[in-house]
Amino acid sequence: MNIYVLIIISLFLLILVGNAFYVAFKKYEEDDDFTGGFATFSFVELLLGFLLSISERFTPHRYHIIIFKVISFLFGVFILGLLVLSWKIFYPFE
Repeated sequence: MNIYVLIIISLFLLILVGNAFYVAFKKYEEDDDFTGGFATFSFVELLLGFLLSISERFTPHRYHIIIFKVISFLFGVFILGLLVLSWKIFYPFE
C-alpha cells in the first residue's frame, strides 16, 4: 500500500478516534451534537447518535449515559487498534 494512502486513512481514523474520546470524556448535556468542535461529519454524528439511542433503549435511564460513554470509549480504542494494526501490516518497521 502506498504510504500516502496509509497516512490519509490514518488521519481520517484519528479524527474518528479523537471524536469518540472527546464524547467519552466530556460532560454530557441533553442537546449535544457530538461533533466536538471538529468539522461536521454526518457519519460520525449518525454513529454516535445511534450508540446513544441504543444505550437509552436497552439500559435503565439512570445508567444510559455511563453506558454510552463506555461504548464510545471502547469504540475509540477499537478504531485505534485497527489503525495500529494497519500500520503494522502495510508498513512494517524493520
